[in-house]
Amino acid sequence: MKKIIYIPIIFLLFLVYSCSDSFLNSKQYASIDEAGYYNTPDAAFKAVTNCYINMIPWGDWDYYLNRIELGSNITDDADAGGSDANDRAETKEVATGRPLTSNGELLNMWTRRYTGISRCNSAIEGISTATSLVAADGSLLSEQVKSRYVSEVKFLRAWYYFDLVSTFGTVPLLTGTPAPSELPEKASIEDLRTQILKDIDECLADPNMPIQVTGNEYGRISKHVANAFKARVCLFFAGLMETGKLQGNAGVEYTLALNAAKTVYDSKSFALVSDYQNLFRGDYFAGEHSAELYKETIFTVIRKYVPGYLDIGYCTAVMYAGRGEVGGWGGNCPTIDFAESFDKRDPRKLFSVIKSGDIFPNVGGKQIEHSYKGYDNVHFQQSRKAFVPDKFRAGYSLGDIRSDWTPYYIRYADLILMYAEALLKTGGDNQKVASLVNEVRYRAFVTTSKKDEEASFRAFEADLIPIDDVYFETNLAVKASDDLLKAIKNERRWELGLEGYRFIDLLRWGDFVTVMNTYNVKQPYANKGKLVTDKSWPFPIPQTEIDTSNGVLIQNDNYK
Repeated sequence: MKKIIYIPIIFLLFLVYSCSDSFLNSKQYASIDEAGYYNTPDAAFKAVTNCYINMIPWGDWDYYLNRIELGSNITDDADAGGSDANDRAETKEVATGRPLTSNGELLNMWTRRYTGISRCNSAIEGISTATSLVAADGSLLSEQVKSRYVSEVKFLRAWYYFDLVSTFGTVPLLTGTPAPSELPEKASIEDLRTQILKDIDECLADPNMPIQVTGNEYGRISKHVANAFKARVCLFFAGLMETGKLQGNAGVEYTLALNAAKTVYDSKSFALVSDYQNLFRGDYFAGEHSAELYKETIFTVIRKYVPGYLDIGYCTAVMYAGRGEVGGWGGNCPTIDFAESFDKRDPRKLFSVIKSGDIFPNVGGKQIEHSYKGYDNVHFQQSRKAFVPDKFRAGYSLGDIRSDWTPYYIRYADLILMYAEALLKTGGDNQKVASLVNEVRYRAFVTTSKKDEEASFRAFEADLIPIDDVYFETNLAVKASDDLLKAIKNERRWELGLEGYRFIDLLRWGDFVTVMNTYNVKQPYANKGKLVTDKSWPFPIPQTEIDTSNGVLIQNDNYK
């Protein structure tokens, strides 16, 4: 039987790791047998871009929201929120520490990632075996370009598998296109780790993979992206090794993370945005500060809003804005615990959390007071990182989904902190570790604005004071003699909070149970953290997947 593949015909999606030209978007589909498809012009490039598209479904209803729901909203950083206690119920269920096997948020994670993996496997097979691929201009595709395409897709496969492993632990490992009768069993975490690093390392070893991309290439994988991701992956697996959840040598794994992070850091290809506010002002890569954002953003995916085309942008800015006159749906509510964890002098609190009563003007000059009462938001706070003031929305309305809001998948600040952690864990110089952490802290306390330039009133501004170099060194800089691991943990929370990293960080540090049990005592609403134990993770495999596997797929032991 011929394999039939489905390829988007029209691609118009921005994918950047610094900025982007049009790279991918799907409007309609056509079917064609595989042999015939790869004889069409530009077939290989379209197959590659089809592997990225899973990160940007229409309006990001699934992929990015899912990352935040399971990365931030099940932790002490944020609640799921919503119209009432029954809204976002599946996220709240995971947050208790004992989700059902029918949980829809976990099913979403499973299906979205395996859809991406299936596309990757199909592209790798098709491009690798095709003998006469044709470029868009009708010329034959070179072996060098083919090699790059395959390496690019292998990286994306590793990316999707890492999401699965960090959620479910053991999952089926597919590196080819199985026959309908082939139902693979789950692979061990050790085998999955091996395959993820194999895909990343083959991407890095490919001489045809650029170190960095520029111009129209922005948005595609490069060696800098691969190394930064490798650092994240190895820190995660090293943590599992330290906590007894994975066999292996944690010291060796931390060294892999160190080398990968150091390579990117030493390249001097990236830099921190001078003002943290500019990362989340609301205009993102479409605004006047875009040049700086390109330098800090190692990897992200942007769907550029194009008026009249699909008429939709990222839904995050609406899903995670306050309800009522604010115009949002009230999800991703920062907790009081998260807000109070900041030093009062830290402006990152201002640019992470909006408090009920804060005021933002609309384009007509009306002052819109953010009231976070009357819905499922016990903290009366919303995310500033997800909020787009209405002047940056296509319809100039807070309820308008059309904007250039952008997720950051790997920021340079994250890379610096990963480098610091790996250096500390491998016995590196404490002074160097402290210096790395202080790079991030200096930006936060010294060069970041103390006023939200898009707001008329922000309550947290009252606590902020001007801070110069002398004050910073005397009162705020981390010292080599400090508890540096604690400093790194805190810094990751303050720098990256509400961006979907908290769960994985707590898990790999072995802190998830303690932190969530403690949180439940302080804030027991919706039983968050009440049932968290060492048996909470890995989360259960969706029951529908088990039922359709005819007994091949076995539920995780802790959820049988």
